[in-house]
Amino acid sequence: MEEDPLEAEQEAWRKERLRVLEEWCEIELKGADALKMDVTHEPGSPTVAVAAETSLQDLYPLLIATSSNTVPQQSGDDGAEKEIKKPETSDNRSTFDRIIDVCLCRPVKAQMSPKAYTDKTLIMKLAQIPYDHENGTHWLLLSDYFNNVSRSLMTSSEYSHVTNPSRVGAHWVTVGFQSATPHTDFRGCGVLGLLQMHTFTQRVPANILRAIVLLATTEPTDFPLAVVSINITSIILTQLQKGAFDGYGNENEGLYPFFSALHAASMARFCSIYKSQNCTLANTQTIFSEITRQLEKSPVSLLMLLNASNDELINTLL
Repeated sequence: MEEDPLEAEQEAWRKERLRVLEEWCEIELKGADALKMDVTHEPGSPTVAVAAETSLQDLYPLLIATSSNTVPQQSGDDGAEKEIKKPETSDNRSTFDRIIDVCLCRPVKAQMSPKAYTDKTLIMKLAQIPYDHENGTHWLLLSDYFNNVSRSLMTSSEYSHVTNPSRVGAHWVTVGFQSATPHTDFRGCGVLGLLQMHTFTQRVPANILRAIVLLATTEPTDFPLAVVSINITSIILTQLQKGAFDGYGNENEGLYPFFSALHAASMARFCSIYKSQNCTLANTQTIFSEITRQLEKSPVSLLMLLNASNDELINTLL
């Protein structure tokens, strides 16, 4: 007897669901092992935890570690998981519904690979993790961000005399925070904002980063670079939660590289508009709205700003 197509599709979905569950089990096991390592090191110690190519799945257990080296309570994780839907890797609608969609030219919902779905879940969880003074990886990301921005403003000889920053002080305002206590600015999107801020300083070319930092720190049109970065992370996170990027991840790379590159490109776009239109702080919300519109219309077009053959940033910022 010939197998019912709908039953075959349901069976394919069940198998895919098992694959996702198995992958989650592997992540949890990896997280438990990773938490046994030293996560309280100070900046300058050997680490690969914040390298540009480090995967989100490797970073995640380090970022959620607490001072007692324990995984956050399960109740917090449940809230994040309820905010997103299970990935749909097979179309289990009725034949009639599929015919109607084709006839009416309805768009087909993007299908996420298990790895892309995993990245999406981890990204949303990180947005709920607050900055922790006792977490060495948090401090390493924050101090590296400070060093990367400071380096872009100095000559190599000047920078050689710079020491690691203290955790509180006016120097944090210089690199774009609102006050001398930078951790208070991460309340909007947790350590995800910190991670994206740090990755941005690694991802953009050194000459472009220097031009952006100079733009942000030159009066009277200066703006708080770190705060802008956190706001852009929040904007992109909102689009992620709406499912706007579900079709951009893949099984090889997942979704995080796309999310991270989109943040860097959005930062570059903000600075390009800010300089070309002679903006001030009063115009920041208008620029955020423009970036949101571009994210909704064509996020890939934003990524073109990071293309080495694209001269827009060079012509605008340099």
